[in-house]
Amino acid sequence: MRKAAKKSPRSRTKAKTKTKTKTSKPPAEPSTTANGSEAPLQTGQLRIRMYRVGFGDFFLMTIPSAKDPSHMLHIVIDCGVTGGTTGKGDIGTIKEAVADMVAETGGELALIIMTHRHMDHIIGFSRCPEFQDFKGKVGAIWMPVWENEADAGISKFQNEMFALASELHASLALAADTVPDGRTILAMLQNAIGVAGAGRGGGSNAASLALLKNGLGVRPSYYCKGSPAELPQSLVDAGLTAEILGPPPADASQFMSLMDLRKGVGQYLDTAGNAGGGSSASGGNKQREHVLPFRKSWKVTPQDYPKDAFEEWEHRPLEGPKKPGYVEWKHLKQAVDAAQPAALMSAAKKVDNHLNNQSLVVLFTYGGKKLLFAGDAQAGNWEYWLYDAPERTTTPSDKLGKQASNVLGHLDFYKVGHHGSTNATPIAAVNAMNAGFVAMCSTQADTFGSVKNQGEVPRIPLIASLASKSALVRSDQIPVQTGAHEIVPVAHGTPPSLPRPKAGTLVRGPCYVDYLL
Repeated sequence: MRKAAKKSPRSRTKAKTKTKTKTSKPPAEPSTTANGSEAPLQTGQLRIRMYRVGFGDFFLMTIPSAKDPSHMLHIVIDCGVTGGTTGKGDIGTIKEAVADMVAETGGELALIIMTHRHMDHIIGFSRCPEFQDFKGKVGAIWMPVWENEADAGISKFQNEMFALASELHASLALAADTVPDGRTILAMLQNAIGVAGAGRGGGSNAASLALLKNGLGVRPSYYCKGSPAELPQSLVDAGLTAEILGPPPADASQFMSLMDLRKGVGQYLDTAGNAGGGSSASGGNKQREHVLPFRKSWKVTPQDYPKDAFEEWEHRPLEGPKKPGYVEWKHLKQAVDAAQPAALMSAAKKVDNHLNNQSLVVLFTYGGKKLLFAGDAQAGNWEYWLYDAPERTTTPSDKLGKQASNVLGHLDFYKVGHHGSTNATPIAAVNAMNAGFVAMCSTQADTFGSVKNQGEVPRIPLIASLASKSALVRSDQIPVQTGAHEIVPVAHGTPPSLPRPKAGTLVRGPCYVDYLL
């Protein structure tokens, strides 16, 4: 193991980084291409490696050092996975992928980027103990401004959002199969809180955040659109530059309405349990069967109201001649209960959307090549920089701002946003993209959504549109060998041949695919 490079102290975002990260040699073993031929890695190439972990992001970008081109500098962008609604999203390969990354990097990283705090982007940092060995061997850590705990407003909001998601998750856990869309809601909440022990091998979002913020010997830098991106000096010397396109700053107008997640949604949810007791966290009734709409202090009986208060909710005689019998009106409780699943879904979506819109969106440039990593950015994040507007655009169009047109019209690589979901990569952005770039989509079919409701992930029309412009690779089409004879199957049967990019080479490895350029 190489001795860790000496690093000068950093302040938060504005301190100049002087880290001189030492590097490791790339592996001598060749990787296998789609047609079975071998393509050994070439010294001096930039490489983007997408690991197949299931439904989650784990990328490793490598560039040659300026001091010694035979040595490489490494950047990790996210490391996570989630089982999703179906439980099929976690294919059990993240530990093998991390072991490969450790061997590849020699235990040293120039930069770690955490795009946002969803489980499918960060659980690997605590699930895989190898990350603890990187202490003192990481040049810099980047996070979105929404992780800056020094900002009291941001810290308060994140804590309240986590608390709401945790309460909803605990209340719904025993009743997911009895609530419409219950499994979908539960999966969204689990991704938000990163339940300890979830999936295969443990870990939690809280433990991952603690490690990244306090456990690796380097103070994170927190970024939003417009922040000057300060790369470690070793990466600057190597010729890499970076521009932060998202997220919007914490005071951006489109997010101000979300600063109280309970308002409009959460206050209608009794997340403390049923009428028989409080939350399990406080020692109350743990056998919750459903989520009630009001807290105990607001619960009353029919006797607390005048008799005529419920006349619209009771049996009434039919009026008019020749109309014997009664018409049955819904009882008040039935009406309220019917509205409950919609409120649950709304609350879960609000948490999910806000976390995704916190995503760091980074544009790297190396040797004139533009590489866009969009995290899980959704509409609010994209629109903030697509239209050069200080406020959210209410009528998005194909007429993009100057910056967006310049970025999207000259891409060489695109990390497909949000695993190919329909709520990321806006149509206007796809239309503005040039032809001939390489796109990588880290995803796992049959994890979230369905074709029937036009919410399948990855979204088929989006993937088709991107594939018409780019050499697109999906991670769930990469076969993985996890043992001497065990092969993780790919989506849709036989793995397809890798596309031929306009520039560079795509190479398939044992648990990843590389783009060499």
